[in-house]
Amino acid sequence: MSFRPLAPASARYRMPRTAAPQGPARLLFAPDLVGTSAQLAGQLWAHAAFRAIDEVAFALPFTFDHEDYVQILTDMATRLGPALGWQPAAGPETGTGT
Repeated sequence: MSFRPLAPASARYRMPRTAAPQGPARLLFAPDLVGTSAQLAGQLWAHAAFRAIDEVAFALPFTFDHEDYVQILTDMATRLGPALGWQPAAGPETGTGT
């Protein structure tokens, strides 16, 4: 997966939001990850907190074109997810469930 629209320069621009809790809820943001699915998986596996959790959520910017979202979500489901140990649930849409 390659987050083409989110270039390294954009990730650097967004870096200050990761330095301290943000907003009234005091949310913490991780730095943006940019790269191929293999690179992103390597960056995530290298993070001790990622290795200690059972669930993760990914957030995408609101400014991408439709085609970019399709590419990113497809890559997450077919490349990044499996590289992180995710497998789709069996169900009617896969033909393997009830």
